[in-house]
Amino acid sequence: MDGEQTTGVQPEVSDVAHAVPPEVDVDSPKDADEFSQDVSSEMIVDGASELPEPSLPSWIAEEFGDELNEILPIAIRHVKAKRGGDLLGIIMPAGDPDVRSKRKGKLSLLVIIKGEERDAQWIRVKRHLIEISYRGQKGFEEEIQTSLHLPPLLRKARVLFERDSVASKICDMTAKRFRQGPPYPSINEKIHLKAECYHWLGKIQETTDRPDRARYILPAFVDQIVVSWFRLRGLWHVSVSEELQFISARDKALGEGLRDIWNKNDVMKQIALAQRIAAHVLKDVPWPARID
Repeated sequence: MDGEQTTGVQPEVSDVAHAVPPEVDVDSPKDADEFSQDVSSEMIVDGASELPEPSLPSWIAEEFGDELNEILPIAIRHVKAKRGGDLLGIIMPAGDPDVRSKRKGKLSLLVIIKGEERDAQWIRVKRHLIEISYRGQKGFEEEIQTSLHLPPLLRKARVLFERDSVASKICDMTAKRFRQGPPYPSINEKIHLKAECYHWLGKIQETTDRPDRARYILPAFVDQIVVSWFRLRGLWHVSVSEELQFISARDKALGEGLRDIWNKNDVMKQIALAQRIAAHVLKDVPWPARID
């Protein structure tokens, strides 16, 4: 096909069977995936096929080893067969926002298609869960200009397949947007961030007589504090694996507080630390004006 940049023969999809949806983690401010909000289904993609798999760029083997060399061609074959002529590109983030996902065998692919569709599905290839997000080209390009999560997530993304250089153009657009930096938060957004942090802190304080419940809520508070710190500093968010090191290099007090809050076993000490962290991060943010 003219303008199509890929190698190997485009095969048909193998047999697909419905599977039980993957286990969902506890909700937190960072758990919402930027690519998709509604996951349509999960499928098991059989790796056996008489047709040749699409060959992959050499960097796959260099960065991820032989395992992904076996898995990604099957996933690409599935996407090509599912989308057909409206497929414009397949992109894989080079750095997963949560390295724990890779340890659990989870991967993500972004599929650029024609039109305005916004959909997603989970497939399972061998022991790996792969989230495939389908996004219309025009809407996705517009979202890159306003999103707080896409530029850092895709700034080192890799193109697995494309037609007419659409995926490469999107990666270039994302890199350019990343260099511009995130928009500075308005006063209303700052107040909203402060309210969210103290909302979760209040939830923890209400459960002091139930330590297990307090520890269950604590990660949501920590996530919100970290998100607020990045926004108030005017910085792009980094991956979970880099958060603590990144913060500690720029805010020693917060870095030490985040380390200590996980090392404490006493709920009351954790709450006291959470109060100090919130006061430190949000000290320059005003409370909403009283009108009573």
